Amino acid sequence: MTPARLILLVDDDQDLLTALSGGLRQRDYEVAVALDAVAAMGAAVRLRPDVVVLDVGLPGGEGSVVMKRMHALPQLAGVPVIIMSGRDAQLYRDDALAAGASAYLSKPIDVDDLVLAIRVALGEDLGLDAAAVQGGAVGGRLGDILKQMGLVTDEQIATALARQDGAVTAPAALAGKIVLLVDDDQDLLVALAAPLRRQGFDVAVATDAVTAISTAVKRPPDVVVMDIGLPGGDGMMVMQRLHSLPQLAGVPVIVLSGRDPERHRDDALAAGAAAYLSKPIMPEDLMAAVVAALGGDPVSP
Repeated sequence: MTPARLILLVDDDQDLLTALSGGLRQRDYEVAVALDAVAAMGAAVRLRPDVVVLDVGLPGGEGSVVMKRMHALPQLAGVPVIIMSGRDAQLYRDDALAAGASAYLSKPIDVDDLVLAIRVALGEDLGLDAAAVQGGAVGGRLGDILKQMGLVTDEQIATALARQDGAVTAPAALAGKIVLLVDDDQDLLVALAAPLRRQGFDVAVATDAVTAISTAVKRPPDVVVMDIGLPGGDGMMVMQRLHSLPQLAGVPVIVLSGRDPERHRDDALAAGAAAYLSKPIMPEDLMAAVVAALGGDPVSP
C-alpha cells in the first residue's frame, strides 16, 4: 500500500488551516501545519513533506522568502511549494511562479482546487487528453482552474485539442523540420503551433517583423508561416527581405491574412509566397500547406 502523502500547510489563519487540513485528511493525505515562517522552516526540515502549501504573508517572514530558503537546503530542494494568497493575483502570480512555486492559488481556496494543485505538483497524471477536452473538462472549469494556478498553458490545452485532429498527417520524413510562425496574435500562434509540434515539426515563433527576421537568420527555418500585418513591418516586406538573403532565398513562405483575399492573394503569390491562407485558419489547412511547401504529400490517418 502506498504511504499517504504528507502536506505541510503554512498560514497564520487558523480557521483556514482547519478547513484545508480537514478536507485534505478526508482525501487520505497526511497533514502538518505551521503558523509562521520560523515554524514552517522547522517543520519542513524535520518532517520533509511531499508538498508545502505556503501563504505569501506570514509572521516572521514573507512566504516567498521561506520558499527560497527551503529550496536552498539540499534535503528540501526538490519539494514542490504551492503559494496561496489573498493579494492581487495579477501582481503576484507571475512572481511566485518565477521564484519557483509549483502553483499559485488565490484565496478563498476550495479544497478540491488545492487537491488538484497538489496532484499536479506531485506529477500525477490528470488525464489532460483529447477525451477530457472533448468532454468539456479542460475547456471548462478544470482548464480555467489549471491556467489560474499557472499549472497549464493555453498551448498545452491546444495540444490536447489538436490530438483530435487527424484530417492531415505529415510524412515521417518531415519530422524535425523547422517551421517559423510569425503573427502578433499570440492565441493564434498557440493554436497553430500545437498540431505542428504534435506531428514532429520543430516550431519557432515571432510576434513582429524585426524578431521574425532575426529569428530566421539565427536559425534558418525550413518554412515560414507569416501574417501580412505585423508590428514593425509589413509581412510582404519581411518575406522580400528574407528572400534577399542567400541563406534564406529558397525558404518557402506561407502568407496568412484576415484581409480581403481577393485583393491580397494574387499580390502575395506574385511576390513569392508558396501559399496564401485566409483567416480564420483551420489547423488541417495549415498542415496541408506546410507539407506541400516542403515538397511532401499529406498522409491519410
